[in-house]
Amino acid sequence: GLTLGGSSLLYLLIQRGAATKVTSLFFLVPPCTALMAWPLFGETLSPLALAGMALTAIGVALVVR
Repeated sequence: GLTLGGSSLLYLLIQRGAATKVTSLFFLVPPCTALMAWPLFGETLSPLALAGMALTAIGVALVVR
C-alpha cells in the first residue's frame, strides 16, 4: 500500500510540476530519516551529519526555488 501510494504521489507531482524539482526532494529522505531516528531510537547525530543535512537542505532549496 505504501509503495502504491508513494508512486502515485510521485507521478501526480511530476504531472503538476517540473520533474527536476520533484525528484530533488528525494535527497531529503536520508536527513529526514536520521532526524526521525534521533528521538525515536536514541540515535546520535554528529556535527558532520548535521552539516551534511544542512548542505543537503540548502541544495534542495536552491533547486526548488
